[in-house]
Amino acid sequence: MKSFSKITSLGFMFFLALTSASSQAAKISLDDCDLITAKPLRADFQTWLNKNRKLAGEGNVEALTMLAAEANNRLACLEEKLTEKSGWTMTMSSADGTSETTSNPGIPNIKKNPDAYAALKDAVKYTHLAGVTDPAYRGMSAELVLRYQTTLPDALETAYEDVAGANQLECVLKRKFGKRDAQYACSSHRTTLAQLTTKIPAERRAALDQKAQQWAADFPVK
Repeated sequence: MKSFSKITSLGFMFFLALTSASSQAAKISLDDCDLITAKPLRADFQTWLNKNRKLAGEGNVEALTMLAAEANNRLACLEEKLTEKSGWTMTMSSADGTSETTSNPGIPNIKKNPDAYAALKDAVKYTHLAGVTDPAYRGMSAELVLRYQTTLPDALETAYEDVAGANQLECVLKRKFGKRDAQYACSSHRTTLAQLTTKIPAERRAALDQKAQQWAADFPVK
């Protein structure tokens, strides 16, 4: 029998990253679905959003990652509510190196639900922007676009470039980023890249690969 040793949740990981990064989050729990999907939003949370959107517009990296966290968690909450299935992505890895990933297949006809569609667009936007300085977010953004590919066909090329860059950095150049598990990261990148490869014409992939490789080559050593 296979014994699973690692369980990671995309949404919960975002929450941990945010709360450890800033004291701003002391009273803002981004895994609280009632808080982040409320109408109207609680005043202090709306203030938090407004402040970070302003900072993100100025290119502040921490604000971008916080907004990526909020949007992805909001989408996960709405997926769970609307589909009655968990909105969190769950990966289980066994001792022999194999892994299984399960996730909500997404909200059917998501454009018909304005709140969910807005969350999706925000999640893709902010994870992509956060990915400029963090390969993990590039992979997350690409995975999200792939999951909602019928809704976001115009984002497929950007998603391919994002994950190709992350794969180049972490798996080809083998540049370690933070405390990320390279084996898990590369398995995820390769899977996403393989699926996106079938959706992008070869001539476009060549140009996108070149841009991805340049991003990885220019990525600052930490």
